[in-house]
Amino acid sequence: MRRRSIGLALTILATFLLTLLEVLSAQAGPLAQQVQVQITSPEMGSRVRGRVPIIGSAVVPNFQFYKVEFGVGPSPAQWAVIGQLHYEPVINGQLEIWDTTVLPDGVYTLRVQGVKKDGNWEEFIVRGIAIANSEPTPTNTPEASPTPLATETPAISPTPTQPRPTATLQIIAPTAALAMPTPTPTLSRPESRSALPVDPESWLESFVFGVVAMGTVFIVLGIVFGLRRLL
Repeated sequence: MRRRSIGLALTILATFLLTLLEVLSAQAGPLAQQVQVQITSPEMGSRVRGRVPIIGSAVVPNFQFYKVEFGVGPSPAQWAVIGQLHYEPVINGQLEIWDTTVLPDGVYTLRVQGVKKDGNWEEFIVRGIAIANSEPTPTNTPEASPTPLATETPAISPTPTQPRPTATLQIIAPTAALAMPTPTPTLSRPESRSALPVDPESWLESFVFGVVAMGTVFIVLGIVFGLRRLL
């Protein structure tokens, strides 16, 4: 009986331990079991052009690969892979680049598929994406500034000008008899020349007298200086 009781206790303990290990393993690896497959950009109803980055997540249990596809119209009958297959999961990142320049304008649908190792998959679809490469690029138009109201300029009335007096030509007739013109005097050359007031003979006498006086002075000075040397 004691042996049976011990065996039953061991069985219960083993069952408890196995259950506890399963719970711990389930809590330790939630990321491996999570499912997150979605496209966050572009959104439904978006208008795109050029090369468009596709942002989202692609995570599934037993992950094998993911792929991004597009189809024509809101409910495509056929799908085409964008780029290539990706063998690494992505969380909140860039899934692929969609080159819309090789496609005509119109409405398209996008989807991402996370494929498991057993062949099953999870997918996410975005409908109503419009490609508009042929439309002109919108530009920001600056707001027009209000035009200031024109101020009225007061009209200046012209100042009346007074008429200038008109000159009247008046002819005055002489009242007295006109005087006879006086004869103009005529200059005449004198017939004889008058004698000069200075006599040249007196000039010669004065010159001779001056020379004699100067000579006398020099002689007197010579005598004086000669006597001073002798003394």
